[in-house]
Amino acid sequence: MRDTIYVTGHRNPDTDSICSAIAYANLKEQIGVPAIACRLGELNTETSYVLKKFDVQAPLLIENAKCRLEDIDIDTASLISPDLTIKRAWEKITLGKNKSLFVVDSENTLLGVVSMSNISDVQMKDIDEVKELMKIVPLSNITETIEGKLLVSPERYHCDGEVKIMISRNNNFLDEEFEDSIIIMSDNEELQEKAIDKNVACLIITEDKGVSENILKKAMDNNVAVITTEFDAMKVARTIYQTPPVSMIMTKETVTFKITDYVDDVSKRMSKTRYRSYPVVDRKGSVIGAVSRFHLFSYNRKKFILLDHNEASQSVESLEVADVLEIIDHHRIGDIETNNPINFRNQNLGSTSSIIALMYKENGIKPSKTIASLLCCAIISDTMNFNSPTTTVVDKEIASELALIAELDLEQLSVEMFEAVATLRGLSFSEILYNDFKEYAMEGFRIAIGQINILDIKELEIIRREFVSYMDKINAINKYDLLVMTFTNVEGKGSNFIYMGKLAWVIEEIFDGKKENEVLFAKDIVSRKKQIIPRLSAALKLA
Repeated sequence: MRDTIYVTGHRNPDTDSICSAIAYANLKEQIGVPAIACRLGELNTETSYVLKKFDVQAPLLIENAKCRLEDIDIDTASLISPDLTIKRAWEKITLGKNKSLFVVDSENTLLGVVSMSNISDVQMKDIDEVKELMKIVPLSNITETIEGKLLVSPERYHCDGEVKIMISRNNNFLDEEFEDSIIIMSDNEELQEKAIDKNVACLIITEDKGVSENILKKAMDNNVAVITTEFDAMKVARTIYQTPPVSMIMTKETVTFKITDYVDDVSKRMSKTRYRSYPVVDRKGSVIGAVSRFHLFSYNRKKFILLDHNEASQSVESLEVADVLEIIDHHRIGDIETNNPINFRNQNLGSTSSIIALMYKENGIKPSKTIASLLCCAIISDTMNFNSPTTTVVDKEIASELALIAELDLEQLSVEMFEAVATLRGLSFSEILYNDFKEYAMEGFRIAIGQINILDIKELEIIRREFVSYMDKINAINKYDLLVMTFTNVEGKGSNFIYMGKLAWVIEEIFDGKKENEVLFAKDIVSRKKQIIPRLSAALKLA
């Protein structure tokens, strides 16, 4: 999904916001642009009803516009077994792209990290420390590292970590202590036999020299390992200390990142450490990749198309860290800024879905029956079945064309929708307030307006007193200069307002309505976009 464009409406989405996102993402896909419909909040009752009616899945819910590691390109992890020799690890690092190897178990769970510095440290260690490593190196590692053949594998192999070279043909070496040591030697059978008598741990016969049956039998009887190799004595001596498994030298206390971590959080943690590469784990803890500082400097930001809004306060969180490619809206022009020129379509129609339907026609693409159904519902919802003053002739024409495709009766559809959802019954106060909730920045003030459609105004009177208290609490938390809840009659008769904040007086000034029991009724006022916001904005300019 790294090249996918996210198509989303505003926060606290309504039916127009959701349906237009689904339809436009579908249009983009049909013209060869990868896109996915998203939402910035939970579905309200009406939208849930519409999606369920036409068996459409809700869009992807996203929290913000930030990139996670799963959204950017990272390296494939170089995974190794804890039994891998230092020599093989060195080869993988020098020949590979990644300069860190991740040691994992059979389930790919991280055990440790091996870097160049880990391997270099072995070469720089004091000889006594190296001996401690060599004590527990298995014979198979030694055989593999010196590219040898294990001719005798004793039942009890015990090594003190000492490595000695015995290549002279005189007997000066026979006075030395060789017990439990690894002896590098040539084909001198006399010395081989004397070494076995001194209870060495392992004989390494260089230059691929043969070993007699007598020596092999004597070694087996005395629990002495015998390995032959094509390497000469000096090469064996240089290589043998690369035989320990990486489990002995790896860094166990590691810095890891989850694939779901945000890139900026990863960057902050990474700045406090100095590793070249870091393991990335999936949700189960298995290593699936590697990330370095380079990836954090060069990743592509998420791309968004914004529908049914063009104000930052209504858009996805952290939009400033993403790229906005398009805006399609039917509201006033707000404050979203972009880094580059974009396609901005702002059209004076009753709903964003009307604009999306026009764009299908402009691209010569006929929407599917399902898409046409969703667009019909969105237009009916946003125009209040064409009773809103925002309704245009174009909205009606488009809805009629879509209804033919969807095989729907618009009037019957509107009745079904409003009867099913234009009610406060069964809704929590949060669901009522945030049903269709938008924030605005006007003249330096913070304004928030919620709206919901209802058939029976008596439902409001039942909850009024408790709902006012709920709004008081919300306003105390958010400190809006003006918080308004609009209960709009679905037949277009007007709206009832509950409002509070230091600018509450503005509502009474801009609407010539009757206030009773904390509720003001304004006749014929039904459109937030065309009637409420313009009047509010004009009044605040004069305030």
